[in-house]
Amino acid sequence: MKLKMHALAAFVTMGLCSQVNAAYITIDDSNANTITITAGDFEYGFSVNGVALNSGLSVSDSVTLADGAVFSFFGNWIDLGGAQGSQSAWFSEISFFLQSGVELNAYSEGGLGYISGIFTGYDPTKSYGLATFSPQDGSTASGGFAYLSWSFESETASVPDAGATIALLGGALLGLTTLRRRLVK
Repeated sequence: MKLKMHALAAFVTMGLCSQVNAAYITIDDSNANTITITAGDFEYGFSVNGVALNSGLSVSDSVTLADGAVFSFFGNWIDLGGAQGSQSAWFSEISFFLQSGVELNAYSEGGLGYISGIFTGYDPTKSYGLATFSPQDGSTASGGFAYLSWSFESETASVPDAGATIALLGGALLGLTTLRRRLVK
């Protein structure tokens, strides 16, 4: 009887002390021309634009893509029935116009979680609609679902050179002064 209890205690202790791997997605848009997505620990696979990126525990991989397009992703992982909902993080240089970010949708079928979504890198010439946003300032947004975490690091928007801005304003003032003098004469 004592031997059975010790064996049971050892089994439970090993089970409680074993490492738990959670799936993760990181999207890095800090480079001015590219965006990199890294994903790992998706037991049943993770893909970007329909191309398999990885599958399995302790397996991760990444792909670097050009900024300015919308990319899709899909993944399956063991979630123990807890994944559910939608989350997003959008960034913009101009108020209300989305220019980079991620949108994720998750649901569970028993113990298997499914995630799908889109992401895009910063392109100052493109906008993807209106919504709540964070400034395009290099900050990071993050979130998660049961046994899955995600993060998105935004690019720092290009800020005009202060000297060029002052020169432009000076030129505009000079032009207005010249126009006023002509109108007064």
